[in-house]
Amino acid sequence: MTKSFIFLASLFLLAGIQQTKAQNIDTLLDKGQDILEKGRIYSIKGIGMAFPIGSVSKVLRPRFSTEIGLQILMKNPRYFLYPTIDYVNFNYDQLYDDPKYNYRMKNASAKLYIGTLSGGLITQVKSFRIFSSAGIGGGIINEPRGWVDAEAGEINFQNRSSFTGTLRLNTGVDYGKRTFKLFAELSYLLQTRQIQGSNMHTLAVNIGTRTNLYRLARSIETIKKKL
Repeated sequence: MTKSFIFLASLFLLAGIQQTKAQNIDTLLDKGQDILEKGRIYSIKGIGMAFPIGSVSKVLRPRFSTEIGLQILMKNPRYFLYPTIDYVNFNYDQLYDDPKYNYRMKNASAKLYIGTLSGGLITQVKSFRIFSSAGIGGGIINEPRGWVDAEAGEINFQNRSSFTGTLRLNTGVDYGKRTFKLFAELSYLLQTRQIQGSNMHTLAVNIGTRTNLYRLARSIETIKKKL
């Protein structure tokens, strides 16, 4: 009798937990749909260059950077969340020997993959929006390494990957209609990981577009109906 009671109680408890989870998921989906339908989510695509600052510029030189993400306006549209992913490519000159390798890398390529979550503020000035934000995140730094296999007549390359924490500060301006906006952005990225004994500071300049996802979907739907 006791075992049956415990079994039934466990079933009811499990069912209650599952129902609570389902309700929470439904609530999140409803809120997400509400934010989307109010035109408060913009997709972001940008391209530019990231410039190393300080002594790390002896190791890294700018090539190009790209940025994708979302700008999610809050209930008060002056405030927003800003989840982003940055990919940055640098020219890389190794300064110090790595005990695991016999050669230094010159004119190679180092890569930075960073994800951040920021919060920000928007100021409207006529047709322009001036925005600024600050956030934290982390990612991967890939430093190139290589060795020579003389017997096989081969030069072998690999990436030495390290995790880094990131502080991101950025400001910029955008201009355009409700569906599409052009933007220019200046971003400062500070990494917790050093490269060749130098702190890694970069200043990235990106230009690109912000697209209102809901208005874009409505525009596509309208065009389809007319066809």
